[in-house]
Amino acid sequence: MPSPQRKSFDRIADCYDATRAMPDAAHAGVTGGLVRTLRAATVAPRLLEIGVGTGRIAVPLARSGIDVVGIDVAPAMLAKLRARRPGLPVLLGEAARPPFRRGSFDAVLLVHVLHLVPDPQAVLQAAGELLRPRGVLLYGREERSASPLRGVAAIVRSIVAELSHVEPPASVWNERAIEAFLAHARAHRRDTVESVLARWPERTTGRTLLDHIAGRVWSSTWDIPDAIMPELLQRLAPRVEALVGGLDRPVEWESSFVLLSSVPRSPAGRAAGVR
Repeated sequence: MPSPQRKSFDRIADCYDATRAMPDAAHAGVTGGLVRTLRAATVAPRLLEIGVGTGRIAVPLARSGIDVVGIDVAPAMLAKLRARRPGLPVLLGEAARPPFRRGSFDAVLLVHVLHLVPDPQAVLQAAGELLRPRGVLLYGREERSASPLRGVAAIVRSIVAELSHVEPPASVWNERAIEAFLAHARAHRRDTVESVLARWPERTTGRTLLDHIAGRVWSSTWDIPDAIMPELLQRLAPRVEALVGGLDRPVEWESSFVLLSSVPRSPAGRAAGVR
C-alpha cells in the first residue's frame, strides 16, 4: 500500500490551533512529561522538533527552559509560530533532509508527522543521524478511545469509493508510523519505552464533524475530489446522524497523548517498555 504524499498544513494554518487544542491541564502534562524525558537524557538538552508547525508543542517547551529548534515545510504555520514566540529559532525544511550537521542535538521530536510523510523510514534515518551519541528520538501522537471519528472516517472512505470508483487507502497511517518507529529502533539496537503523558475528555457533535469535513480541516480530506464533495456531504449527513444519535447530540470520548521514546541500549540490559 503506498504511503501518503507529503502534506503541507499551510491551507489550514488559521484554524490549526483551534481544531487541535488540548485542555490546559493536558497541555501542561504533555510539556511536563517531555521536559522530564529530555532532562533524563542530559541536564541541558538541545532539542529539534521536526514538523514544528505553529509551535503547539515547542513553545511551551521553550518556556520551560528547553533549548528548542524547529523545522517545517509550511511557511504559514511557521509564521504563526514566529508571531507567538519570536525568539524561537525555526527554519523552513524537509523532514527527510533537515539542514543541520550530524550530531547536533540531544533529542529529536516528531509529533503527528510520521503518518504525513512519503517515507517515514527516511525521516527517522535523517533524525537519527542528527543525534549525539546518547541522544533520544521521540515520537508523540494522540489516541482516541471510543471516538466517533473512526466510524465517520470509515463511512467517508466508503462513500468516496462509491462516487469516485477509486478505493481509498485504509486509515492505518498511524499504525504504519508506529511500526516504522519501532523498526528503526530495532535496526539501530535501541530500546523503546512508551508512556502516556496526558488524558482528557473531548466532545463534539455530528454537525461539527460534517462542518470539518466540508471545510477540509483534517488532512485525510484533502485528497477528496472537489467534484464529489457536495454529493459526499449529502450522503454522509444521514449516516453520521444515525451513527452518533443526532447531529446536535454531544458525543464524548477520552483522548490521550502517547510518547514513544527510542533510547540507546544500556549495556546492563534492556529498558522496560515497547520493543
